Amino acid sequence: MTSPSPSDLLWVIGLTPHGRWVVPIVRAAVRAEWPTAQQIARAQLGDEALACELMESAIAQTHEYLESQLQATIDDARKVLNHHYRNGVRRHKRATARLVLRGTGADLESVVSSPVSPADTIEALIDVDTILRDTSAEMRHALLARYGARCQWDEVAAELNKSKDSIRVASKRELDRLREKVGVIKNTSKSGS
Repeated sequence: MTSPSPSDLLWVIGLTPHGRWVVPIVRAAVRAEWPTAQQIARAQLGDEALACELMESAIAQTHEYLESQLQATIDDARKVLNHHYRNGVRRHKRATARLVLRGTGADLESVVSSPVSPADTIEALIDVDTILRDTSAEMRHALLARYGARCQWDEVAAELNKSKDSIRVASKRELDRLREKVGVIKNTSKSGS
């Protein structure tokens, strides 16, 4: 089967009245990027045929992006297309990646962590409680929401009815205090010659 031409890949673009100007720009960008895309698919995914599917997805995303712009050059389109294509390659690699463990069962026991016992969990809770004993309830909430629940600073600030910067700076100060308390000190001194 012969490889499709770059123009064959443009079937994913619908002809909208507002986006007609985008098609020639995207076509030129695809022509310029197609050889590189095939090379990347061959090198990173091991199959040049995957370049078609990934490029079609990148074309659709590029078209959607450029349609919202007032104007764009071919270089702009190439950058956006390349960005979307490489992201597609990364996603495909992650989706198809497999974990391969080689060795005997005895070899794997050292790799696999032992199950956590209830006693370890209780000790960890006591340790956290001891460390945070001097921390105000508001700061505990901010630290646990940000670093435990992975909330964004905007969300934490909204919950505590404070500004994003003030809660972020107060949390940094509290973390520095806690690090000093448990003996984790940042090395801020620079060696001079």
